[in-house]
Amino acid sequence: MRRYAVYIDEMRLVDFKVRILNSGTEAVTRVTIESMDGEGRSWRTIGVNANIVVASLEALLDAVNYKLLRDGASADPESKPA
Repeated sequence: MRRYAVYIDEMRLVDFKVRILNSGTEAVTRVTIESMDGEGRSWRTIGVNANIVVASLEALLDAVNYKLLRDGASADPESKPA
């Protein structure tokens, strides 16, 4: 994980929104996260789950994965960051 720090070090959470999509015991939570990198580029990701913690984690993981993919981070453990 440390080798990805160069890609996500300046990543910031800009906004966090929670919306309950339906009511009752089967309520579904939608979490929207807006992230920004050190170059001022921003993006939004969404997590949906009955559990707000799981929905939040889904959105956060998607934000990090998007940043890594956009910046060309390699999944190869032998590769070095550019």
